[in-house]
Amino acid sequence: MLSIQYFRSISWGVNKRFLSGIGSYPKFSSNHSLDKLYPQSSTASSAEIDKSFDGDKFTGYIPIKKLDITHCTSSGPGGQNVNRVHTKVTVKFHVQSADWIPDEVKKRISELHKNSINKDGYWLIRSDKTRQQSLNLADCMDKLRCYVAEATKPPILEPTHETLEIIKARRERAAIRRLETKKHRSLFKSQKRLDF
Repeated sequence: MLSIQYFRSISWGVNKRFLSGIGSYPKFSSNHSLDKLYPQSSTASSAEIDKSFDGDKFTGYIPIKKLDITHCTSSGPGGQNVNRVHTKVTVKFHVQSADWIPDEVKKRISELHKNSINKDGYWLIRSDKTRQQSLNLADCMDKLRCYVAEATKPPILEPTHETLEIIKARRERAAIRRLETKKHRSLFKSQKRLDF
């Protein structure tokens, strides 16, 4: 009895002989191909990411090897699938020892997200938004990137005492103006009624 591998080897040999005898065909390239539409870009599947670390700036690059990623069963509806499949993702890392985050940003993260940083200094970011592990991991990474980018922005300063007084005076003037127009409108309507 002949096996499938035998037929595959024969068909490969036939195809090899067939292709070698034909010669080379010119490569077809459409006017709408990527290399013609975007001549300066690369069509490589993995884009080169800027992994350089500027001492006081977050570049957006998060080294996955320095994160502790765990998976567990998620809660909520989903039937038996929820109990069997480990779709919930938890990303954990030590904030103070993260060398890819600037020191000023680490301090701000500790202030902004103190409820999700445990007593050992580990920041826990969880996601069980979807029923797929890979999408939940992507959601965790997106949350982490957004949180760190948010912490890089300077904090909003509280208004000074002088500014608060100016705002209060403007509100009082606006209230007086509103009452005057209301009184004027009332007089106008009452005059209309007297004319009839």
